[in-house]
Formats: sequence, C-alpha cells, structure tokens
Amino acid sequence: MNCVRLVNREHRLEADESRWTRELVWIDENTQLQPVCARALNDWITHCGGEAEVTFVSGWRSYDQQRTIMTETENERGWDYAHQFVAEVRASEHHTGLAIDLGIAGKDQDLICPDFSGPLADRMRECADQFGFIFRYPKHKTEITGISEEPWHYRYVGLPHAQIIADHDWVLEEYAAFLKAYTQARPYLYDDGQRRWQLWTQPLAETFPPTENTSVESSQLDESTCLFVKALDPDPIPEGRDRAWVELDGIALRHNLTVLRKAMAPHQEIMAVLKANAYGHGLEPTADFLSRQGVRHFAVATIEEAKVIRAINPTAEILILGYVPPQRAAEVSRLRLSLTLTSYDQACQLDQTGFTINAHLPIDTGMHRLGEAAEDLDAIVRYYSLSHLRITGLYSHLYEADNLDAEAVAHTQAQIDRFFHVADALKQRGIDPGRLHLQGSYGFLNYPELRCDLVRFGIALFGCVAPFRSRMELDLRPVASVHTRIAALRSLRKGEGAGYNHAWTAPCDTTIAILSIGYSDGLFRSSSFQGVEVLIHGQRRPLIGAMCMDQCLVDLGTLPAAIGEEVVVIGVQGSESISALEVAEKTGTIVPETLSMLRGRMPRILV
Repeated sequence: MNCVRLVNREHRLEADESRWTRELVWIDENTQLQPVCARALNDWITHCGGEAEVTFVSGWRSYDQQRTIMTETENERGWDYAHQFVAEVRASEHHTGLAIDLGIAGKDQDLICPDFSGPLADRMRECADQFGFIFRYPKHKTEITGISEEPWHYRYVGLPHAQIIADHDWVLEEYAAFLKAYTQARPYLYDDGQRRWQLWTQPLAETFPPTENTSVESSQLDESTCLFVKALDPDPIPEGRDRAWVELDGIALRHNLTVLRKAMAPHQEIMAVLKANAYGHGLEPTADFLSRQGVRHFAVATIEEAKVIRAINPTAEILILGYVPPQRAAEVSRLRLSLTLTSYDQACQLDQTGFTINAHLPIDTGMHRLGEAAEDLDAIVRYYSLSHLRITGLYSHLYEADNLDAEAVAHTQAQIDRFFHVADALKQRGIDPGRLHLQGSYGFLNYPELRCDLVRFGIALFGCVAPFRSRMELDLRPVASVHTRIAALRSLRKGEGAGYNHAWTAPCDTTIAILSIGYSDGLFRSSSFQGVEVLIHGQRRPLIGAMCMDQCLVDLGTLPAAIGEEVVVIGVQGSESISALEVAEKTGTIVPETLSMLRGRMPRILV
C-alpha cells in the first residue's frame, strides 16, 4: 500500500475507492486503518504507555462520509470553520487509511477538533517519527495545505521518510519537492544511525525495478511520480527470529475481535477459547492482548492453562472445559476459576470438600461427550441443590455446526431445541441456569440468531475458518504465521538423493535448501510427501524428502537463495500466501490440529 502520497487541494485522490479499502482493518468498533499504519500506531502507543489513555477519534473515511462531515460542519459551524478544519472530499488524507485523529480518554472527543493534549500527547509527539508518523499540519505550513493546525492529526508515511521529514522540519509537500531532484543514477543517501538508505524518484511510466529485489520498495508520490527506497544494509535479525518462530499479527487479532463483536447481538459477550496454547498461538501473549482489548471471559482445558491467564487478568471469568479432580478444589477456589461439572459423582465430591466453587453445567444434547442427558431434567436439577457449588453457566456443544448439509443442519437444530428446552424448563422450576452458551466459532457463523449470553470463539478469533463451512461471510484474517531460515544450500545432480534413506532423488540438476525447522517444531513429518510447499522470495517451493526432527529440505530448482534468508511456512510473502487451511487439507487434518501442533520452543512474537 502506498505510504507516501501527497493529498491536498493540488494533489487529489482518484475516485476508485476499492484501491484504498481492500486491506483496511478495524482497530476499534468505529475506526479502520491500513494494516501497516495500524501496526505502527499500536507500537507507538505501547512505547509511550498510552494503551489506557489514547482513543481513536477517526481513521479511514469514505468519500460519502467526508462529504457529510463537510456539509454538517458548514451548517453547524459556518463555512470558514469547515474549510479551516475539514479537507475537501477528494483531498482528505483520511481516505488513504493512513491518517488518524487521536484523542485522550476523558477529554473532548469532538470529531473535527478532538482534544489531544497533556503529557502523553507530548511524549507521542516527540517520538512520532521513530514509528513512521508525521504531525499534520503545523500551523506555519498552512499556506501549503489550506488546513489549519491540527495537533491531533497524524499521517503514517513510514521509515525513513518520517525521520527525514523530522530532521528538516518539513511537511510532506516540501519533502516531495526535495525528492524530485534525485534519480536512480543519483539517489539521495540517508543514514538513520542504524541503516543506510537510497531514495530516488522516476516517472510512473518508466519500468519498475525487478520484483525479486526485496530491498527496494516503491510508492506513488503524486499523479506522475513514483518514489523508490532501497535499504543498503540488511534488516537486523530481531531476538527470537534466528531459527524458527511464530509471528502473531496483533492488528489482525484486534480486527477479528472487532468484526466478531460487531456481528454479535448487543447483549452477547465473547468467551475466548485459548486451550492448547491458544491453538498454537501462545497462551500468554494472546491472553494478555485480549485482556487489554476488554475480553472478560476465557475458556481453557486445564488448571495449568487457567493459572497463566489468572496471572495476567485477575478479574476475568476462566472456565476449565476439561475434568478437574476434587483434590484440586482448594486451588480452584483460591484462584476463583470456574469448573465444568463432568458428572454428578465429580460434582458431589467437589461439594464435599467444603470449598465454594463456581461451575458451568454441560448438557448432553447429542454429542455424548460430557454432561447429563437433555431429556433427564431431574438429573440436571439435582446439581443445583449442592450447597458449595455455584452454577453460573449452562452450556452444550454443537458437534456438526461446521457441516451445512441438510442432514447435519437437522441434527444441529435438534441439539439447539434440546438445549433451550432444558434452559426454559429450569427457569420454569425457579432455577437460574446462569449464562447460556452453545455456539463455538462455526456455531455462531452458521447459527448467529441463537439467544445465548456468551459465544465461545476459538479458531474464528485467529482468522482460520473455512469459508465453505460458513454461512456468514466475515472478514476474518489469519493471526499466526510460521517462519524459518535457510541453514544451508546443496547442489545436486540428477539422480542424487537427499535426506534420510534418500527418500527423494533429484529429477534433474537442482539446488536444495535446508531449513532450520522440523517435526519437533510441529510440522507433520508426512508433509514433505503430501505436496506441502513453503515461500522463498515470494515463490512456492516444495518440501522434499524425509523430514528431520529439526530440519527439512526444499527443492529450489533454479530459484536463487542465500543462507540466512527468511522462509515462510504459513503466511504471506510478496504476493503469494500459504494458509493453515491449505496445509491442513494437504496433510489430511483440520486447522486446529495444524496450529495446535506448533511447539512451544518456537518463540511467539507479537507484531
């Protein structure tokens, strides 16, 4: 996405809105941005300690929204005020999705002129350029833009652009005029203290550099000019990214959370299911992130998982979905956890310990896994008479919610009917069943109309639902990506074998790459025989041979590569992507297993 683009009365945006909107992400229920801007904004706010104070007043706006704002401001505050603080419709930086108006919690949140002031605002202003943001618009530059001073309005332009602009006290227009003097033959050289850069411009009509040159980035500067930036020094390798690692896209997770909340009924709340190390995403970073986004209900499989969340979030409800023996009742009570009552015998044993314990009661509506049969109301009622158990929830599980065939839908509807019959019958007997929850991810996506209090979102939170299994089309985005590096390169002649037992032999002269990831990191050992591919330089290359515990082999063919280069196992590189769903289908399993198999020895890095 273009990060450096002049937008004002002289440099207007084209009318094609689809260009600007296709990648937008939600950063709260009212505000959207381009992912690159949202990620930088999140890092900037976190660096300044502003998570609890900064509010998002306005991000991306459509042409219609900008037109409405201008008209309403003219009517309410007059023409002079409107044209001093509101950009013309096609001259608004907000339409790029790279501009953000910020406010401070507790201060005036006026859409046109929010109050962004105080110590936090000062700290953010001082280091904005370190995160790729420029302050728009300084009062002494209004003759260029026609817009008055707006100390709440920032524009993301990226690095090193923001640093150069800050060094010279320029606005974007002055920076653009400066860059137009430089060409590829005579580039501008810039050293930010960590890396050296070359910058130049050339007409849009001229040929772009080769796409495989990943050190060169381009963006449109104005209607006729393209800007190029080339990093002369390699990216420093951050801690944890030296061998194999999992990246967690915090912006995608926040986006998914917002999309799901917008799709739910107003009274419903999310119960984030984070069992199996948060489906392989990393329990601690995921629970911490979701807690900071206001999630108040969590579900896990074990006490050990629950303890990790309790250390992060002292007030959340944490439901353990698996069996807990009565010997751990004291611990459960002390940590204020909620248990699943897997049988009446277990419930009685817990009650006899004398500890007050919160619990949810599962109802067997047809899966035949846990809980009392929905048809046996008397067996269900007896749980509510146990004096030391506080039953605060009633739930069941839809075992075919991801199947849209007519027979499966009929089975699911029968489960739904049984569950709500139990809930209604308990109420008729004067018993409060507690919070109701029946839907998992696919249960909600295919049956969103159910009147439950909680929705148990697991795989949907992580953006890995299969569209062909879902009636509801939501813009959910993958959160986890898996990365590794090339450890070695080997040239093979036709007929030479590689790896254990020479299970693969070269069909022609080729080069293979040895990757520093293997089955002990969570890849299926069989995947190199099942057509699984990885991304190198944005191109698909197949895994080959017998996978090792800590390494695997890739046939490069004629693709050039170097030791230490990054390889994507699941995720996006260039214009290509490999999804967890693709890997799961090729290896004959499901996405939750593919992701939950990712081993803990790979660092989880929130980006």
